[in-house]
Amino acid sequence: MSQEQFDARVRREMKQLDAHLTALEATGTEARLARENLDFSGFPADYRRLCQRLAIARHRRYSPALVGQLNQLVVRGHAQLYRRERDDGMLDKAAMMLVHRFPRSLRERSGPLALSCLLFFGVALVTFVAILINPELVHTILSPLELASMESMYDPSSTHFLRPRDADSDFAMFGYYIRNNVGIALRTFGSGLALGVGTMYVLIYNGLVLAAVAAHLTNVGSAVTFWPFVVGHAALELGAIAIAGAAGLRVGLAIVSPGNRTRTLAMREEAAAVVPMIAGFVAMLVLAACVEAFWSSQHHLGDTVRYIAGAFFAAVVALWLGGGGRTSAPVDDNAA
Repeated sequence: MSQEQFDARVRREMKQLDAHLTALEATGTEARLARENLDFSGFPADYRRLCQRLAIARHRRYSPALVGQLNQLVVRGHAQLYRRERDDGMLDKAAMMLVHRFPRSLRERSGPLALSCLLFFGVALVTFVAILINPELVHTILSPLELASMESMYDPSSTHFLRPRDADSDFAMFGYYIRNNVGIALRTFGSGLALGVGTMYVLIYNGLVLAAVAAHLTNVGSAVTFWPFVVGHAALELGAIAIAGAAGLRVGLAIVSPGNRTRTLAMREEAAAVVPMIAGFVAMLVLAACVEAFWSSQHHLGDTVRYIAGAFFAAVVALWLGGGGRTSAPVDDNAA
């Protein structure tokens, strides 16, 4: 083979490898997003072929320019193939997960999310309206002791609404809210292993209870204390529970209908695919706990301010989940 023929063949290989190396060598968030859309599965084989081309060019004493270009690519390829994986830090990885992969994973398979919202918000809405119309229905869901506890907690005549909490109490409530809400969300997700039926039950049950509490407090005149308190963190907290349900349903539906996979493999693949959703709903619940502990209890700010803040938080959540991850084409988060 003449040098011209060798050069023509090698140039095509060099161009492809150079593009991959340029992507691998780039830094920053946008560079990582671009790398997610490239297939690097053949990179090791391309690198070995390049080393062979360099050896042949040297052995046949081809032009120094060609040998130099091949050698430069080999050096760059070696640095990328055998480099120690470097991250830009845990915070940067977490931001990538929450800002891009989490909302994108919600849109990739919207069926389970739609079903989760129907079971949770749909049941809650029907229950809320039904109890507003017929207040006695609340007794089919909540016990008299539970109702009395809620009425006492949100009684407008109670003086505890007029006393600001101290910092220690706020932090104590922050820890309580995280433990309670994250526990509910994880049970919602984990119940999906019971063929998805467990997740459906938890979603329906929580929808019934939350709606019953809201409707009953509205009926007994505690709306003036209840709604200003919950409006701030509602979008984060309730949205996280629905997302936890969607993650659980994805795993459960994979077990029920694995397709051409074994049920074990389907469960493992779906569990890996919903990792961004798990990270997302946990983060939402932590944020909800922050709002609930340090903002929602600030009764002295007035109801108007808290309603406006609640609308703002809901808009931010909608923009986050609806617009996040749209800067690059969807990728398979299961890909190696």
